[in-house]
Amino acid sequence: MVRLMYQKYCNPILGKPSFKEEDVAEKNTQYIKFFRALANEERIEIVKLLKKNKEMSAQEVEKNFYLEQSTTSHHLNTLKRAGVTKSRKEGRNIYYSVDFETFAEIWKKFERILFE
Repeated sequence: MVRLMYQKYCNPILGKPSFKEEDVAEKNTQYIKFFRALANEERIEIVKLLKKNKEMSAQEVEKNFYLEQSTTSHHLNTLKRAGVTKSRKEGRNIYYSVDFETFAEIWKKFERILFE
């Protein structure tokens, strides 16, 4: 990937890239987190469940799967860190929902990379 980008953004006079490799890695990290979060069957099912129910507490999500509480919590946090879901706290409960705005934003950026 970096080699392809190197060729694309290489300064033809100096033969050096016109970007820093750290910048490329930083930009790609968001996509990697996003797609890794969605590359798990259980997390896909959680996203479908949240979409169907609009918003659910972590305990409600857990009741729908044969998963330990810690595993459910891990999946929900992975989805949240990737920008797939968002959460809000109400008392002792944390409610999760699909973060459609962030999801669409990441997806549109990725589409631009694919079709530029």
